[in-house]
Amino acid sequence: MKVVTIQQAVKRLKKLNEEIRYTSLVDGPRLSAGLISFSPRKQGDAKQIKHRDKDVLCQVLKGRGRLRIDGRRISLSRGTICHIPRGAPHDFAAGKNSDLVLFYSLIKTG
Repeated sequence: MKVVTIQQAVKRLKKLNEEIRYTSLVDGPRLSAGLISFSPRKQGDAKQIKHRDKDVLCQVLKGRGRLRIDGRRISLSRGTICHIPRGAPHDFAAGKNSDLVLFYSLIKTG
């Protein structure tokens, strides 16, 4: 069993690039989970990604931003929960004035 607070996990975020920081909390064969943080970006929309064999379930812990999926832009704020079906192209972006911090779970479904 592993127990960690959100504050502890936020302190462990590692820089992936200028926009994204993340930390893994659980990593198993059918489930992985962690935190991911998006900083406001200076350029346009990012390239969308997809997980061909995993559903994504995430909850906004801090900040505001948007999820782009299926040609739609969905506003995100603290407490919002999103489900992204496997294979669906998507991306997240922080709002203009604050980081967007999400708790995510990747669940193998395929």
